[in-house]
Amino acid sequence: MKCSKCKEKAIAYLKPYRIALCKNCYPNFYLNLVSRSIKKYGILRKVERILACVSGGKDSSAMAFALKKLGYNIEILHIDLGIKEYSVKSKKVAEELAEELDVPIHVVELSEYGFTIDDVDVKKVCSVCGTAKRYLMNRFARLNGFDVISTGHTAEDLILFFFKNVLSGGIEWIPKLIPRSESSDGLIARARPLFERSEKENMLFVLSLNVPFVTDECPHAPRDVWKEIIYDIEIKKPGFKQNFVRGLIKLAKSVKVEKEWELKKCRICGETSSSDICAFCRYVEKFGRV
Repeated sequence: MKCSKCKEKAIAYLKPYRIALCKNCYPNFYLNLVSRSIKKYGILRKVERILACVSGGKDSSAMAFALKKLGYNIEILHIDLGIKEYSVKSKKVAEELAEELDVPIHVVELSEYGFTIDDVDVKKVCSVCGTAKRYLMNRFARLNGFDVISTGHTAEDLILFFFKNVLSGGIEWIPKLIPRSESSDGLIARARPLFERSEKENMLFVLSLNVPFVTDECPHAPRDVWKEIIYDIEIKKPGFKQNFVRGLIKLAKSVKVEKEWELKKCRICGETSSSDICAFCRYVEKFGRV
């Protein structure tokens, strides 16, 4: 199979775009896709100070690398979750990426708050991890004057979030499934510049440019049947993921929430919360080492 652009050996055939690309042509194709998404949906602005949150995985590494190459003003944030060897490798990758891109890196240690993800009950680990990351990202961005937080969420992530919440009756979360949410009440703006990109596209990007990323899976990550279903649909209907998330934006803007959450300030840490004590502080109290 030859590259559709230069006729060299292709590394992949991308069915949604009906194009085969080699390792030299693919990166520019990918960057153009990301740039188009950002401009079309107003996800990021060149004048903003962007906190690119890098876990060390392929998606967040691709996100930070792409934003830097597209000329955005980024600094990297890595949250060390304390997951034994996995976190050691992830931190090293984030540092290598920052050095390669020549951008500042900030590391926040979850252990500084009294617990790590390894201290959490197995059944609750993913929920606690997500809450901790959201809390620490927002707190760091707010205290250090960043305009927007950028994450590496993919099309699969948003579709997965949609399915799980709708099936559990949580339709009030649908309006949050947009590529950018603006700042309000102490919550810093959030951006998902890769919301139209698939995990496969991100993987091809980091591999073609030798971008540092962790190949290990998080030891706490459960098997996700819904992701397998999404992959199966994509195989039978190429382009399903991109079309779904584009439709999701229209749906998110049309859904009206009957009752808005009343935002307060956590009486322990002072961060924005929907209750008197935020979820993160409750986790600190529950799992913190005495």
